[in-house]
Order: sequence, then structure tokens, then C-alpha cells
Amino acid sequence: MEIPFKTLIDLKKDSSLPIYVQIANEIIKNIQAGILKKGTKLLSSRQMAELLTLHRKTVVAAYDELYSQGWIEIFPKKGTFIAQHLPNVKPVQLSKQDFDAKRKDDFSMNFAKNTLVKIPPIITQRLAFNDGLPDVRLAPRDELARLYAHYIKFGEPSVLYYTSVYGALRLRETFAKVLNETRGMNISPEQIITTRGSQMAIYLVGLALFEKGDEVIVGDLNYPATNITFATLGAKLNTIPIDEEGIVVDAIEEICRKKPVKAIYVTSHHYHPTTVTLTPERRIKLLALAEKYRFYILEDDYDYDFHYANRPVLPLASADRHGLVVYIGSFTKKIAPTFRVGYVVAKQEIIEELAKLRRIIDRQGDTILELSLADMLENGTLKRHAAKVLKIYRERRNFTCDLLKNELGDVIDFKVPDGGMAIWAKFDKSISLIELAPKLAKNGLYLSDGAAYPTENACRMGFASMNFKETEDAMTILKNGIFK
Repeated sequence: MEIPFKTLIDLKKDSSLPIYVQIANEIIKNIQAGILKKGTKLLSSRQMAELLTLHRKTVVAAYDELYSQGWIEIFPKKGTFIAQHLPNVKPVQLSKQDFDAKRKDDFSMNFAKNTLVKIPPIITQRLAFNDGLPDVRLAPRDELARLYAHYIKFGEPSVLYYTSVYGALRLRETFAKVLNETRGMNISPEQIITTRGSQMAIYLVGLALFEKGDEVIVGDLNYPATNITFATLGAKLNTIPIDEEGIVVDAIEEICRKKPVKAIYVTSHHYHPTTVTLTPERRIKLLALAEKYRFYILEDDYDYDFHYANRPVLPLASADRHGLVVYIGSFTKKIAPTFRVGYVVAKQEIIEELAKLRRIIDRQGDTILELSLADMLENGTLKRHAAKVLKIYRERRNFTCDLLKNELGDVIDFKVPDGGMAIWAKFDKSISLIELAPKLAKNGLYLSDGAAYPTENACRMGFASMNFKETEDAMTILKNGIFK
């Protein structure tokens, strides 16, 4: 039976793979599929070249590659054959429907599926009232690119090797000084570990501190990704109310009297999602309860620098006397989401445990990016950038809030946030966010459908990433979507 090699060998002239590699790969695929059986004689290099309209040397290179990998045998004066030592494979003809069913039957039971995690959508709309993201167009990209290129070209060879699982030492040293000077802390570099963003930090902390069944307290409105992370790790979530002063601390003690609590998660500064800041009185009481009942406070300070009413309130970690506060943050909001550098600050024994866990998840961070950030902290680039965008974001907050009040004040209830990059917007009950969001998306505007907070008919409306003109355009689309 004549083998239709021209049909079996599908070459793509626009592929980045050399033609001889494509020939070898096609023959290997047909062997693995059982179409070319062991002992099958291949065409001579000259015949194959004529059939495929190629230069003979290309086919010779392909055969050499197959021979070196053990797929074929070459016998002088006899020819080239599929290797006899290969097992026979019975070819199976499956329709796509049969294949999908077989694949599901073969593999679906081989791993546990996480039913809690939902992959967030990628925002593709030109305009977006997002969750509260920075305007990446304002990021200090030139300086970051210059520093990154410098380390790539001229850095010591050591920066390209494996480095510390704790993160670049110079960044930890520099950042420890910044935290001590600006956030009232008293820490050493040994109390910091870097991560790839705050989400990784939250996961590592939960992995280190929680055992299955541990009681953890969160707000009844809370950052959804944190709830999912803790639930995935086996923690039992206990919810407490949130009001205009932050978490209701009195509710914590009621839970602590009934059961042992391992930790409470809180965004004390610009609470997510409602944007409120925890009052000084409640901060003091929360720290006292942590000492009394011996639970950890997981303080997520994701956008500390962006406070408009006055200077940012010092974090709970600044008043921690017993090592009970685990402080989590990120450089993401200060620069851009794609630059994944977060951090955890805690007592040294916790940091050491996080390092062990990080070692088996990610080995280390981006050393060159971390060194570049250390330079930007030392030379004042990040400080100047933060001051510049703080002014811009304050103006955008005021502009957005004025538009919302004047254009949609009758159907959207909100409070002007003291800080952060988003407004907590409560929509009139006559408006279904689930229906409104896709309608807006078709017209080029992203708005959350509020599914994360189903009892509220509310969502976060980020204002920082759009300029005045873009905000006006977004507001027009939103208004038309609601009233037309």
C-alpha cells in the first residue's frame, strides 16, 4: 500500500520553525498516531524532496534529526525505515464529539476542581469605571525602563542568578527605612518578604497561618478575592458588619467569646469595597482585642499613599507591640498592575515560614525589577511620582463626583471618598446592574455588574484611570444606559 506522504506531511511556509524540523515533527506525529508503523520504509531523501518540492539537503537534515532522536533506522543500500524498537500504536478515528467525550471521561476525575474561584474578565472597553486602578499612562516608565535596562546590560552577574527567596536585600533594606520613616513602624529588613503582588501575599499568609477549620473574621462586605482565598485554604469565615467608620469592632468580641478566632482580615485604610477609613477609636480597640484574644490582624494596606483629605492615617502595624499584625501591601497601585511586586511585613518567624512556602511556589521574585524599585525609592522617583499622581487623582475624584451628583444623583447614592481610587456607588433598586453592565459594555464602557455584592445593588467605580474627557464620555454612556 502506497503511503500518501504528501498528505501526511503538512508544511507551513510561514512558520518560524525550520522546514526540516517541521518534516521531522510531522513524521513523529504520524508515528505516534499509529499511521506510520515500525518497519515502514520511508521515501529516499531524493524522492521525498521531489514529492515535497524541496531541496534534498532539507530532507537529509530532517532524516538526520529523526535518526538522532531514535525514530528511524538507516540501512545502507536498503533505505530508511521507522525504527523496529518502537511499540505498535493502533490508530483510532474519532469525531470531535467523540474525542471531547473521551477526553472528559479520561481526565475529569484526575484532579480536584475549585468551584470557588472565578477568573475575572479582562477589561477590553476603551472606557472603564474599574475596581480602582491607576492610570498607567502616568507611570514613570522611562525611569523604570532605564534602570531595568541598566541591570540587564551592566549589572553584576549575580543579579541574573537565583537570589534570595525573601526578595532583593537592597529593596528590603531601603523599604524598611521608608516604612519606619513614613508609616511609624520599627522594623528590620528581616521582617519583610517580597511577593508578586498583594494577592500572592494574601495567599501565602493564609497558607502559613491557617489550618483547616480555623475561624477567620471578615467584613460582610469584603474584598472577594480574599474570601475565596481563605475559603480555598479551608478557613471558616465569620462575617461582621461594616458601617461608615469601618468594621464594627464590637461584633468581633461577640464572636471571640464563642469560639477561638485565628485572624481578622481588614483594609483599615480605604476599606474595600466601601472606601471608608477605620476610625482611631476602633483601631485602638481592635488592637486591644487582638492582644486579649490572641488573634492575628491581617492588614491589607493596598493603596496607602492615595489619601486626599489629609495625611494618610498610620497603619495598625505601627502600633503593634506583640507581633500580631501582618501587614500586606503592593507597589502595583503606585505604578501599574503589570509590575508585580508586593510585600508582607511581620515578625521574623512568620516571614521565615512564608519564605519556605514561597520557595515551593515561586522560588523568588523579579530581582531586576526589585533592584530598580530600590533605586527609585532611593533617588526619590517614586516619591515624586506619588506626589504628582496624588494631585491628579484628587482632581479626577472631585470631577467624577461632581458629574455623578449632577447627572445621576437621583439614582446613584455615594459618598465622596477620602482616599483610594474608587467610589462606592449604590444604584437605585429600579436599576439592575446585572442587566446594565453588558448594555454599557456594548457601547464601550466597563462597569461591574455588582455580582460580588448581590445584596447591595452596588459596585466600585474607579475614577483614577480616566482623564476628564474620558470621564465625561463614560458618564454620557452610563446616563444613556440608565435612562434610554
